[in-house]
This record gives sequence, C-alpha cells and structure tokens, in this order.
Amino acid sequence: MRSQNLLKDIGKELLILMQVEVDRKTVEILKILSEFNEPVGARIIARKLRERGYQLDERTVRYHLRILDEKGFTRNLGYAGRVITEKGLDEIRNALVKDRIGFIITKIESLIFRMNFDPEKLKGKVVMNTAFIDKKYHDEALKVIKKVIRAGFSVSPYLKVVEEGESIGGRVVPEGKVLVATMCSITLDGILHHSGIPVSPRFGGVVQFLERKPIRFTELIEYSGSTLDPLELFSAKGLSRVINVVESGNGYILANIREIPMDALQKAREKLKQVEEIGIRGVLAIGQPNMPILGVPVSINKAGLAFIGGMNPLAALSELGIPIESKAIDCLMEFEELLHVDEI
Repeated sequence: MRSQNLLKDIGKELLILMQVEVDRKTVEILKILSEFNEPVGARIIARKLRERGYQLDERTVRYHLRILDEKGFTRNLGYAGRVITEKGLDEIRNALVKDRIGFIITKIESLIFRMNFDPEKLKGKVVMNTAFIDKKYHDEALKVIKKVIRAGFSVSPYLKVVEEGESIGGRVVPEGKVLVATMCSITLDGILHHSGIPVSPRFGGVVQFLERKPIRFTELIEYSGSTLDPLELFSAKGLSRVINVVESGNGYILANIREIPMDALQKAREKLKQVEEIGIRGVLAIGQPNMPILGVPVSINKAGLAFIGGMNPLAALSELGIPIESKAIDCLMEFEELLHVDEI
C-alpha cells in the first residue's frame, strides 16, 4: 500500500514537471513571436527554439501553435505564419518569473541584430516604441509630442501615426484609437553594432535635470535582471517630469546606459556625430574609460554612453493626464515609412 502511494506521488510529480516543461516551451514560442513584427512560420520558430536549447521539430512546433491558437494567444494567418495577440503578450508578462528574467535584454539583443538601417541611404528598419491613444486626444497628444521632440528630448524627429483600422506588425489599431510610434534609443545601439562596435545595454533609468543640464541618474534598473522594460515601468509609475524639463529646464527624463569597449570610444563618437547630422540624436552624455557616467560606475576597460529614452514624448502625455497604452522597444519599422515631425 505504501509503495502504491509512493508511485502515485512520483507520478503526480512527473506530471507537474512535464507540464512545467510544456509551459516553458509555449512561453518560449510566444517570446519568439513577440520579437517579430511580421508573421512567423514553424520552420523559423523551430530554428530559434534550437538556438535556445529546445529540440522541437516543425511538426511539434505546429502542434503547440494550434494549442496557442485555440487559447487565443496567437493568430494563424495561413501560409504567412502566426502573429502573437495581445492576449499572448499578456501571457508572457504573466509567465513564471524565473522564465521571464532576461526577457527584455534578449529582445533588445534580437532587435539590435535584426535592424538594418543604413544612415547613408536613409533606408532600413529602425526600433520603435508605440502607444495607443484615444482618438479624442489625437490633436492634443500630437501637440505635446511635437513640443517634446522639438525641445530635443527624443531620439529622432521622425515618427509614425497609424489610424484606426490600419494594421501594423500583424496588429490592427482598434476602433476609436490611434497608434503613435517614436524612435527607440536601441536604434542607436543597432547603428553602433552594425558599424562593428560591440554594445552592451546595461540600465534603464531616470535622469535629473537642473538648468537644462543632466546631473545624475536617480533611478536605475538593469536590463539583464528585469522582467519588465525599465523605462516603461518608470513612466507608468509617474517618475518622469519631461514636461517640466522642456518648459523650465528642471525635472526628470527617461534615459538609459550602455557600455562599449574603451578602444571603440573614438569610433563611437564619430558614428554618433554622423547620424546626428541626419536628425538621429539622443546622446545625453559620453563617458570616459573606467569613469562613472552621470554618477553610474562602468565595468573595467569600458566607457559608458547615456542616451535619451525614445519614450519621453509618450511619457509626457501621461504626465499631462492623457491616457495611453505604451510599449517600449516594441517593434521594427521601415525608416522610409516615418514622417518628420514638421510633416505631421
């Protein structure tokens, strides 16, 4: 009798372990889909899973995808593949904390690798933040966004406005909403990366401004240990005062830090200066080798780069009471699809 009970207990534990393993695989599939802003097929998903240590063939991946379709986490677009739904994105956010640690840095690294913007030809994909806004706030929101961008607290003067009913990355803008996309500072990381400069995104944070000068970081969250995007979190918690900085020169903006090898510092300066000439700016401060940047220490033989967060124009909306549903580091968009702020 005792041995039978023991076997039952072992069987239950095995079932639990098997279920956890299945959950991890499905969460990983959802993570992969979330990294693309176009439909993805089973073949690509299977390859990405193998890169992450999951040995699933295409047939097994299709089986898991059918289950995800039934749960409403993914949408089947036929031969084109699958896209993740809002419900699927929620499932990632609610997944096991252990499995979500490092999700943000993995997504950042993927977007850095996949973006292919050519600053000389002004063509290719760039990384964007997005926000859904009620249509009734459309005009007011754009005025605020333009004000922040023209004051220099954005990565670029180029943005995209998507009207209700139009689609973007497999998602349709809901009725009564408009989507606004601003360029993310990860675009600068991608430009440096594709120029042969190794970039390590480290922290998202909040920078204090006094008399229009950046003084220090007052809040920091490390990307590699976070399950949420730091700038999205700081904005949601109301820790920014972007409008105050724009109007008075005093307040707090969203920013982030990355590290590069100290030997690449001069080349990075030159590349950032080059893209600044075409309107892609966002450099808040460039540190010296082995020296703190805005109060934050850097790793040995590294130099720190502090960039203005591309979320600042969107954070300003929240500060003024305009309700938004924002998502930092959301997707890739073709640069040619963007419009200069003066053209909108």
